[in-house]
Amino acid sequence: MRTRERAERLLAAVTAALPGGPHADAARAASERVVRVAQAPVSVALLAEGDDDHVVSHHLWPPLLGGGAPALTPRRSTLGYVTAVRLRAVARERAAVRAVSVSFLDRAGIARCRSRLLDRLGDGPASAADWPQALAQARRLWPAADARCRAGLTELVALHRAEVFAEHLLGVEGVPARLDAVHQATMPFHVGGAAGGVAPFPDATAPGPYEPGTELTESVLHRVFPVVRRVTVEVDVPHDRWPLADEPLDLIDLPVLAPHLRTGRADLLIEDELGAASAAVLLPGARGDAERAVRAYPQLTVLTGPGSAALRAGAPAPAPADDLRAALLGAGRDAGRAARATRAHAAHLDLRRVLRATVAALDEEPPAAPPPPPAAQERLRDLVGRIGTELTALIDDVGRGVAGPEARLDGGMTPQDAVTQRVVARVHAWPQWAVLFAAVAEQHVQPGDGFDREDPPARPDVFEATFRATLRELPSVVGEVVDATVAAWRQRRSPRLGPLKAVLLDDVEPARERGDGDGRDAALTTLRRAVQLDWLTHAGPADGASPADADAARQAFPLAPDRPLPWHDPHGPGRHQATVMRVRRELVEAVRRLAVEGLAVEQARRVDAIRHALRELRAALPRTDAEIRALAGVDPGVEPDPPQVLARRVEALLEEDDLSSRAEEDNRMSRTAEEGR
Repeated sequence: MRTRERAERLLAAVTAALPGGPHADAARAASERVVRVAQAPVSVALLAEGDDDHVVSHHLWPPLLGGGAPALTPRRSTLGYVTAVRLRAVARERAAVRAVSVSFLDRAGIARCRSRLLDRLGDGPASAADWPQALAQARRLWPAADARCRAGLTELVALHRAEVFAEHLLGVEGVPARLDAVHQATMPFHVGGAAGGVAPFPDATAPGPYEPGTELTESVLHRVFPVVRRVTVEVDVPHDRWPLADEPLDLIDLPVLAPHLRTGRADLLIEDELGAASAAVLLPGARGDAERAVRAYPQLTVLTGPGSAALRAGAPAPAPADDLRAALLGAGRDAGRAARATRAHAAHLDLRRVLRATVAALDEEPPAAPPPPPAAQERLRDLVGRIGTELTALIDDVGRGVAGPEARLDGGMTPQDAVTQRVVARVHAWPQWAVLFAAVAEQHVQPGDGFDREDPPARPDVFEATFRATLRELPSVVGEVVDATVAAWRQRRSPRLGPLKAVLLDDVEPARERGDGDGRDAALTTLRRAVQLDWLTHAGPADGASPADADAARQAFPLAPDRPLPWHDPHGPGRHQATVMRVRRELVEAVRRLAVEGLAVEQARRVDAIRHALRELRAALPRTDAEIRALAGVDPGVEPDPPQVLARRVEALLEEDDLSSRAEEDNRMSRTAEEGR
C-alpha cells in the first residue's frame, strides 16, 4: 500500500513538473505499472493432475465455497484455458456468481503457442516463422502422423482459425460473457478420437473476423476458444466463511495435467500463470507431473490440496476443503501479499530508473530545442479522434440496430413482434368480445329478444367506433416500441463509450478549473453529449397523417358497414363461436397491418433523426489546435522551461522520494524494536 501511495505521489509530481511528451508518457506508464502491480489481487494457482476426462477442480467448488455453490468450471476436460475465480467477501449466506468475463491472447502469445505446438510435434519453431509456413508444415506432417500428432495438428489449425475469427478481440481483457455459454463452448480434446482421424484441411482459414463488439454467445466462443487466455468468474462469498475484508482473492484454476490432454498451448498457459502466482495448490495431491511443474518456480509456496476421493465425497466430508480454505487464507494469502510487495517494489525501482533516464535525456537536449507538445493536449487530441470514430460507427450502425435485422428490444423481441403483441392485447380487450362470449351457449351465440337490442352487438358500427379509438392509440404504441428499440440499441453500444467517458472525466473535466471561456464550455458540452447517449432515445413526435383519420379508418375497417354481423340471424350458421373468433382475427389483422406500416415509417424517421443529430454532434467536435489547446487549459503565451530546468525538477522529486523511503524504513525499524522490547 505504501509503495502504491509513493508511486501515485511521484506520478502527480512528475506530471506537474514535465510539460508532456515522451518523457512524461514514459514516467506515467511506469507509475501506472507500479499502481497496477500494487493493487493486483492475491492469487493462488490450482494445479490438477489426473488420468480421466474430468476436471478435478469441478468437484472442489461446492465443499470449498459452501452449500449451493455454483459450478464454476465445466465437468469435462478441455483444450486448455485458465479460469480465474475472484472471491469477494460480502454479507450473504451463500456463494453467487456476480460477473463473468473473457480475456484473449494477443498475437505474440498466439505466435508462442504456434511455436510450442510445432515443437511438440517434432518440427521446431524456427522453421515456421509465420502461419503460411506453419500450415504448410502441418499439411506435410498429416499423412504420416499418428493419432497424437494428428490431434496436435488439428489444434494448430484450430488456433489459426480462431485467430482469424477473433481479430478484433486479440489482446482484449474483460469481455463480458455468460458462464453457461463458456461451459457449453469448451472443446473436448481426445487423442485418437474424431480429431485424430478427420483432416482439418482444406478448411484452414476462416471466412473473416467477427465484427467489433460481437456478443460472446456460445457459438462465437466455440469458434474463438483456442485464443482464449483466461475466463474470470467474480464470485461473492459469505464473509463469515471467507474473511477477506476488502482484499479479493483469486483462485487460478489451470488446465488439468494428464498425458493424453497435454498440448503446447495448455502448457504455455500453465507456465505463464505459475510464473505470476505466489502459491500453488496441488490437486488431487502431490504427484509426479504437478511436482515437476511447480519445482521450476522456486518462488511458489506449495499447498497440498485434498485428494480426489475427498473432493468427490462433497458435503459429507467437508474437512479437507476446510483445511484448504484455512491454508489459502493463511499461507496462501501471506505468500501472495509478500510476492505482491516484492513486485511492487521492483516496479517502483523501475520507475526510478525511468526517471533517472529522463534526467539524463533532458540534460543532453539542447536548450533551444522545441518542447514536445503538452501531454494533456495530445491526450485530448487522441480522445477527440476516438470519439469521432465512435460517432461514425454509431451513424453507420443505427440503421441496422433500430430499423434493420439487428433491431431488438431489451428482452430480445423484434419491434414488429412487440407492436403485434400490443395490438393483439388491445383488440382482445374490446368490451364487445366479453358480451359476445358471455352470450355463447352450446358453442353458439344466443340472441337477445328478436335482436332488437345490441346484446350481443349485431351491427358493425359498434365495432367501428372501437376500431377508430384503437387506431388513435397506434402512434403512441409505435412510439413506445421504437423508443424501446432505440434504448436497447443505445445500451448495446454504450459500453464502447465507457472508456471514453472515463478519460473525459479524468482529463477534460479538470480543465474547467484552469481558466474560463464560452468556447471551452461549449466544447465540453459537445464531448459530454458524445460519450453519453441517453438523449438519443426520444426524437420528438412523428409527423404526418394518423391512421385514425376518417378516410384511412374507413378504408381499413374490414367489416362491411351496411351488412349485419354474421350472428344476427338466429337460424343461420354465423351464430357459431368460431365466427366470432374469425371476425376478431380480421379486426386484429387490420389494426396490426396499420401498426406495422406505422412502425416502418416511424423507424425510418427515427433513424434519420438520430443520424442527423449524430452528424451535427460529430461536426461540432473541437478540431483545430486552438480549440484543443484551449480545452486542455494550455496557455500558448507561456514560454517553456529549458530541458535542464526540467531535469533539476525531476532530480528534486527523486530526492524527495529517497527521503520518504528512508523515513518509512526508520519508522519500521522503530516499531520492530518496540515490539522486541
